[in-house]
Formats: sequence, C-alpha cells, structure tokens
Amino acid sequence: MGIKETRKIIRVGSSKAITLPSKIVKGEKASIAANRLILIDPRGEISEDELLEFLELYVEPMFWKWIESKRKKTQ
Repeated sequence: MGIKETRKIIRVGSSKAITLPSKIVKGEKASIAANRLILIDPRGEISEDELLEFLELYVEPMFWKWIESKRKKTQ
C-alpha cells in the first residue's frame, strides 16, 4: 500500500528539495524522472533513463486523460 503526504519544498543552496518520508525504504542514491509529475525510485534500482521512459510512455499520458476528465466534471 502506498503512502500520501504533503511535503514542504525547501531551499538547499541554489536548488529546492523535498525530503523523502521515513517510511520509504531508501538506497544510497535515488533515481528521478520529472516533467509535470515527479517519479522517484528512492532505492536507485531503476535507471533514470528507464524511469523517464516509463513516465513519458505511461504515467504522463494517463495523467492528462485523468485530469481532463476531472476538469470536465467540474464544468
């Protein structure tokens, strides 16, 4: 089962960061792919290229279909 939380974005030098919840198993490094959404493998077991491919092929298209249907329901 997943978890859901709201996290504050904090400034770290010239970047901004979000801390990972303590309940998540983490590795030495995390792999990240991002566009409108962020997909993170906190264990670093999936390469950044594979995460980005998955995000672009599966997550983003389904997200936009879902968000558009929600917008139509509220109009």
